Amino acid sequence: MKKKKGLILYILVPIAFFALVLSGCGEIKTTSYFTPTRTKLKDFQAVQFENFETEIEDFPKEALTKIPAESAALLDTKNKFKEVSNSDITNIPASDTVIILGEVAEYRPSSDISFEGGGIKFGEVSITIKLALLDKATGNEIATGEINGFSSMGFMAKDIYESMAKEIVKYILEIY
Repeated sequence: MKKKKGLILYILVPIAFFALVLSGCGEIKTTSYFTPTRTKLKDFQAVQFENFETEIEDFPKEALTKIPAESAALLDTKNKFKEVSNSDITNIPASDTVIILGEVAEYRPSSDISFEGGGIKFGEVSITIKLALLDKATGNEIATGEINGFSSMGFMAKDIYESMAKEIVKYILEIY
């Protein structure tokens, strides 16, 4: 009987500890800031997302296409514009089209190790994307802003892409 209790404790304690650690660490946080704008996007018929750019060598290249593609797909479901695309829009006049440009300005991969607050931090992922919304016909800025994504668990990094896409769409709908 005593052996059974010891075996149960031997198994349950690590499982409970692992579950506790995972439950406290898995959150993805996304924040954004955009310049105030007088232009409302309801005056436009189309939104064209361009693939994002970066000069950061170790940034995952698939994210440069995935974030704008997910943003376009999410915005398209809202039925606010005649067309939303992640490629060139040619069937709607440029004067009625908004272009979304993005550049990954900062990136900290999960493989980075840092010392903060007296402890070692690792496995965290953070991404900062600078955005510009432009009038396609004139190239004039409608708005600029920044989106920040953070995950305390590196294996959830791909979920940050979806979270950032949602934040982009949220802002577009706010200024619609």
